[in-house]
Amino acid sequence: MVKAWHYHKHATINYAVPVGRIRFVLYDTRKDGLTYGQIQEVELGDDKYALATVPPGIWSGFTPIGDEMALVANCTTLPHDPEETDRRDINDPTIPYDWSRAFE
Repeated sequence: MVKAWHYHKHATINYAVPVGRIRFVLYDTRKDGLTYGQIQEVELGDDKYALATVPPGIWSGFTPIGDEMALVANCTTLPHDPEETDRRDINDPTIPYDWSRAFE
């Protein structure tokens, strides 16, 4: 299962994966961002424990790696507001990422 793509206009999101592993993918659409237009893949999990902090303006998504279920803790800096978040299909052509790569 892939959970993608989503974007926050104002909130910063923080992800940690205390159980299992995920491949976390980011796409920067901030015109003034140092990584503008770039894709970044990061593996997070109980064996690679870290906090991934995603500022506003970056599209993100993730998928579990391996056979084990993954528990993803998602903490944002703002209360949930559906008007603050945008979502796109996993195959949206404006984001240059092929999710089949995530399973290689």
